[in-house]
Amino acid sequence: MSKLQLVLLIASIAFIYLAIRAYKRRKIGMLAFCFFTLCWCAVAVFSLKIEWLNAIGITFWLNRWADLIVYFSIIVLFYIIFHLLNIISKNWFDLTRLISTSAINKAYEESKEQILHRENTKELDDYIFNIRVYNEAKVLWKTIDELVEYWVKKMVFINDGSRDNSLAILQEKKEQYPKCLFIIISHTINRWGWAANKTGYTFIKKYAKELNIKRVVWFDPDGQMDINDIKNFQKAMAENKDADLFLGSRFIKGAKYYNMPTSRRVILWLSKIITRVFYGVKVSDPHNGYRVYTLPALEKIEINADWMHYANEINEQIAIHKLKFVEVPVNIRYTDYSLWKGQKNSNSWKLGLEMIYQKFFS
Repeated sequence: MSKLQLVLLIASIAFIYLAIRAYKRRKIGMLAFCFFTLCWCAVAVFSLKIEWLNAIGITFWLNRWADLIVYFSIIVLFYIIFHLLNIISKNWFDLTRLISTSAINKAYEESKEQILHRENTKELDDYIFNIRVYNEAKVLWKTIDELVEYWVKKMVFINDGSRDNSLAILQEKKEQYPKCLFIIISHTINRWGWAANKTGYTFIKKYAKELNIKRVVWFDPDGQMDINDIKNFQKAMAENKDADLFLGSRFIKGAKYYNMPTSRRVILWLSKIITRVFYGVKVSDPHNGYRVYTLPALEKIEINADWMHYANEINEQIAIHKLKFVEVPVNIRYTDYSLWKGQKNSNSWKLGLEMIYQKFFS
């Protein structure tokens, strides 16, 4: 027996022992345990019987047994990578769910009396705005003032672990406008905007009856969106009473966008094609965050993604549930602040990889 054979044999025994321990401690499932055990048993056997490995290699038109090991190792490496990605995704999801559930329960208890004793007096009282907040102190006060001046009375703010004084501004505005329903949901640590959107969505879906609403508006506080576009949504709703969703678009008749970088236009154009190919949904602006959901749509759509994939997940839900949607022209204002604060173009390739992973491997 050569030194290499001895090392392989010892390593095989050691890894089989570690696999048994991991399985007993429930760190890996039965499938992973069987896979690793069989692999290392094969390594142990072939380290003693190299001629068997040579015979298998010839069967696959390989001249050297070492080539077979290399190819097999690459397959195992890919398996381990996807296995680790699944573990990381699960842990991330579980942590977000814990933080989100705690924040939702606390926010409801703090706002319960105000929620249960409100009566709708205007059409916009049927709407509730879902607004995620992360370090938005520079523009948050202005956004809230614009919403209130437009007669928006119900707002859910998800403070996603802001490190500036965003939370203080929200509390100050809540006192300044006592006639408005200000629900502040605070994540103890930052979970990113996509998870924050999901927290607000979950809260509204859970307490829709108590909130006495008919529609949910997704709105960003960074100054890009124009509250006056609600008129366009209201007009579309009046003309399409059987529609489930009303999706804002920057690229249809009547819409405008200001100072949009060319690179952003190219990325959004590509996203339109990808959305049509992967999900079969024909939308002109699939990643526009300005949207209005009706209660029937709210009840059907399930959001699970914590990361950037959430926008694609919504498009996928539209296809799965065959939801009827109408695109609505909106005006989006790109400022230096919103471009700095918003999603970077460099995130596009991450979004693409996550979409493929969620579509085929999750």
